[in-house]
Amino acid sequence: MTSNEDVQGRTPFVNSDDPTLLLIKGNIEDREDCKKYIKRTANAIFQVASKHDVAHLRCVGAASLNNATKALIIAIGEAKTKGVNLYCVPSFQTVNFGEGGEKTSIVLEVRAFSPD
Repeated sequence: MTSNEDVQGRTPFVNSDDPTLLLIKGNIEDREDCKKYIKRTANAIFQVASKHDVAHLRCVGAASLNNATKALIIAIGEAKTKGVNLYCVPSFQTVNFGEGGEKTSIVLEVRAFSPD
């Protein structure tokens, strides 16, 4: 998948080394593409958390955190309709971008829990 396909709203990039890690995009210029991306991200959160019991959303920058938060809210609502409760624990993580240096990311760990 190319970067352009990702931005066009297909799905958030899933890291091949860690299938629970979703790399969340930030600035998506077109409003409709952004809405589609957030909806697909919400679906990916639910699918990954259901399959692996956890999903990690890595956000670098305010725009990607904003998109992740919107997607998480949608995923929580969708999960409730299916009898699944999701919760989120945020943390910081340092990410190495090679020649781009290191940046601090926010990682939202999403897990499912049973209310009983």
